[in-house]
Amino acid sequence: MNWEKAKTVLIVALLITDLFLAGVLYVDRIRVAPAENAAAFHRETKSLLKEAGITVEADIPKDGSTLPVLDVAYETDTENNLNRRFFRGHGRIAEGDDRRLVLRTARAQLKVLDKRRLIYEADSTSNAFLSEKEAEKKALDFLEAREFPTDDLALFYSEASGNRRKLMFTKTYKNNYVESAYTEIDLVGDKVVRMDRLWIDVIDETDEREPLPMATQSLLRLLSHDSLKGRTIKKIDPCYYFNPEEQGAVENLSHGIRGYATVAWRMELDGGEELVLLH
Repeated sequence: MNWEKAKTVLIVALLITDLFLAGVLYVDRIRVAPAENAAAFHRETKSLLKEAGITVEADIPKDGSTLPVLDVAYETDTENNLNRRFFRGHGRIAEGDDRRLVLRTARAQLKVLDKRRLIYEADSTSNAFLSEKEAEKKALDFLEAREFPTDDLALFYSEASGNRRKLMFTKTYKNNYVESAYTEIDLVGDKVVRMDRLWIDVIDETDEREPLPMATQSLLRLLSHDSLKGRTIKKIDPCYYFNPEEQGAVENLSHGIRGYATVAWRMELDGGEELVLLH
């Protein structure tokens, strides 16, 4: 997957807050008082980031929101089912072990990595030119034909070059994004030539609720990231974030399949990349 152009740039702001940023927060509390979710503090936060070369076009959300903790797992399927869904059972095993499976036909192949990431590639050509909406419909039709649900996808990035188009989808759950799930579809004309999918299924909502991080504090942590100079934050939304390797698996399944989703802020940059900021 081309991480420079595609799904997510993860800047995970963890529990460590350095002295510089703590000083910034303290000084600005005194300067603009009284509360961090006050409009004046939001304006001052944008001003500080602007001075550091980071533009915030999005409205800064107010603090105090909570979301239910989710029990989630990566989407998986069996070798036989995947062969049926993609190749009507006619694929042959070209490679196969615990970490990597390759099913292949004469014109296409499906790689399964760690039992959860699917990479489909096909040898297809087309001279058609599709609009973004037409390409999105083709992508959704491709997924539905292979028995993937499409009611939990949100298109957030589209890029065209000639008659080639790349579409990036993020998972949603009750109108909130779920990271780091993605489905990338590449088309040539009206033909899907590549799919890269790492998806998350919501098993259940727990009774526990988790507060979102303070949005202003999360933004101010970006002051120490020089790589964001010259960039613009277009959107700020609450989201869920799942990385079982960071928390351990609930049922100790191989390669971290299942766990709990953490709440976070998702910030969309100009150019289509995303930031996911945790506590």
